[in-house]
Amino acid sequence: MSFRAWHHPWVRSVPRLSVRTWIVLTLAIAALLASLVLYMHGHNVHGDQSLYDRYAWDFWAGHPPLHALPAEYPILALLPFSLTIAPPLPDFVSVFALWMLLLLAAGLLLMARRESPRVAEVCAVYLAVGAWGTILGRYDLVPAAVTVAALWAVRARRFGSAYALLAAGALLKLYPAVLVPVVLIEQRRTLGRGGLRPALAGVGLFCLLTIAGFAAASILDPGGWLGPFTYNARRPLQIESVPATLLWATGLLGFPVGPNKSFRSDNLVGQLDGAIGLAADVALAAGLLWVWWRQSTGRLDVTRAFAATLLVVVCTGRVLSPQYVIWVLPFIAIVYRDYDPLWLAICVLTTLVFPFAYAQVHPVGSGPPASYPAFLLGLIALRNAALVVATVRFLATSSTTATATAT
Repeated sequence: MSFRAWHHPWVRSVPRLSVRTWIVLTLAIAALLASLVLYMHGHNVHGDQSLYDRYAWDFWAGHPPLHALPAEYPILALLPFSLTIAPPLPDFVSVFALWMLLLLAAGLLLMARRESPRVAEVCAVYLAVGAWGTILGRYDLVPAAVTVAALWAVRARRFGSAYALLAAGALLKLYPAVLVPVVLIEQRRTLGRGGLRPALAGVGLFCLLTIAGFAAASILDPGGWLGPFTYNARRPLQIESVPATLLWATGLLGFPVGPNKSFRSDNLVGQLDGAIGLAADVALAAGLLWVWWRQSTGRLDVTRAFAATLLVVVCTGRVLSPQYVIWVLPFIAIVYRDYDPLWLAICVLTTLVFPFAYAQVHPVGSGPPASYPAFLLGLIALRNAALVVATVRFLATSSTTATATAT
């Protein structure tokens, strides 16, 4: 490389990392490549790439084309889904996984520059350990990257960009919409008395872009554009969710509880599932209001408010698929800026649950289980207990100083 090339802006933008950090990042990438070779191409694959591939082909090459939208995902999810056919090779599993690996590598380098090399290292380890079986096989890394970019936009006081990014995130996987109040509160506090009108305008921008996305979906697929809402509203308690763990505990007390295989997931149903689901919804609303109130009174900086909001959503939701940890782990790394033993334990337990324990529930050629093994439910309960403890600890911690932002 010439002397002039070394002074190219792109080269100068690459952060200088220590040998230790390069080694850790390389080992994390290697571990994920091992998941591609040893797990995602194995017999007990529970990945969704085949579903993504079908959705992409149905949209781009359907009869007629450009009309078939995903049944349970918003319209922009078609962009990462289409990575399974770009290039259109028979091994779409590897194609999609390598795109996700490229996104992860770029995101870690950007995090090293915007936060610190140590934060990038911690994030890489968390994701490699906690999402070993999912990060290359799901598209959740895409909305997670969008939410992190929205946080950086807020900290740079580019609020319009933050609202636009959250709108894109909501059109990818809905959940980033819950972060809009966090941005609104931060903008109002930053701009003082004159900040209300710009904040409301920002919320209006988010609504406009989101409505435009769903309006386009309604034109393309008049019968299915509401699928992301109707599909998720009908789902029972997914087996890994905290409410499902509570329902399982009622079974130990003698209340009827049984397995349910629907919506392409393993679920639990029982006599008290309705009451527990309602309690979870109440906890969701109360938790979000608590986070936003603490942020508005200065007890949480915006970085912690982002993380706390997502933790409340994950802990109280009716569904906690294994890839949902991808939503929160980058923010945990950014907030703590070093390894936290409790979060390392959560990561290990999550991967022990999925894919390893799941392989015992669904051996090759088997149908729906008559019941879930106690070891699986117990392992999930242990992970969920650690997750709840980590969330309560996080919500109870005040921070009046915003996380340092690299410029």
